[in-house]
Amino acid sequence: MRVHVDAERPNPRKLQPAVDALKKGQVIVYPTDTGYAFGCAMSSAKGIAAIRRLKGLDERSHKPLTMIVSGLTDVGRFGVLGTSHFRLVRRLLPGPYTLVLQATSEVPKSMHNRHHEVGLRVPDHLVCRMLIGELGEPLLTGSVTPGENETPELEEAEELENRHARDVAVTVDVGPLWPDPSTVLRMIGDDVEVLREGQGDFRP
Repeated sequence: MRVHVDAERPNPRKLQPAVDALKKGQVIVYPTDTGYAFGCAMSSAKGIAAIRRLKGLDERSHKPLTMIVSGLTDVGRFGVLGTSHFRLVRRLLPGPYTLVLQATSEVPKSMHNRHHEVGLRVPDHLVCRMLIGELGEPLLTGSVTPGENETPELEEAEELENRHARDVAVTVDVGPLWPDPSTVLRMIGDDVEVLREGQGDFRP
């Protein structure tokens, strides 16, 4: 099922099929500030397993799974954020950044990487915020881009719906999007490590 939504003025009613699918533990495709992504509710073990399969990431991978949260309070709830990094994170978010932090006990273990880390995002995107608000919990997320070494291509919602028809219940269509990855920052202890340079003007 594909639903058409205005990215600038999203209508909650039009997003309802995607919210209903998420509440059932299903996977959706939806738009973010870095391109289209797979999403499921954080509480859905079935959805987490499906996204791991779609992304080719098992639980021994060094890459953590990432969730979208509503703001700084949730960043601190699901990730261990040192006081030395709080001011930096407050300056960067919301925005196109993924923070890799030590996971707290509130993060399902099935989301951890082998180092017990998790990725956290607070995108500056109305559809993302509305989905989280209507769902009432964080949204596990993973870009639809096949791999970092692949040449990026314009993402069309109809094509994505057809390609992932077996795994995705609802596709939220806001028109063609060009994938533009986030900057990934690993913050463990007092260190900040840039794992990937992407969007955003990061200065420590």
